[in-house]
Amino acid sequence: MEQVDSETYNVSIGEEITLTIVAHKVAEDVVVSFSGKEVSPSPEDPSIYTFKIVSNPRSQFVDIECHFSSQDADDSFYQFFVEGSSGKFTSSSIRKLNIDWDTNLQFTIVA
Repeated sequence: MEQVDSETYNVSIGEEITLTIVAHKVAEDVVVSFSGKEVSPSPEDPSIYTFKIVSNPRSQFVDIECHFSSQDADDSFYQFFVEGSSGKFTSSSIRKLNIDWDTNLQFTIVA
């Protein structure tokens, strides 16, 4: 796996991907889906999601929907870490004060 930018990765077919979500100053309330199907987290804290890159389509996406309550601190946020065959990468983050609380991670199969 190679990180192109904070939300885009080049991967190999069959690669196992691990997404770790760390909640800061917020009770975790996140929904993660891979290729349109919801992925359940491990029971650990922080939450860990795993999925496998399949051969088609060439680009596959992880959708992350974060939620904050009015009681959460204004500086609360979620930080994402992506791990694959070549190591662990710091990905994007979502903060309570952001306009959009959703993000997508793109995994593109390279030859």
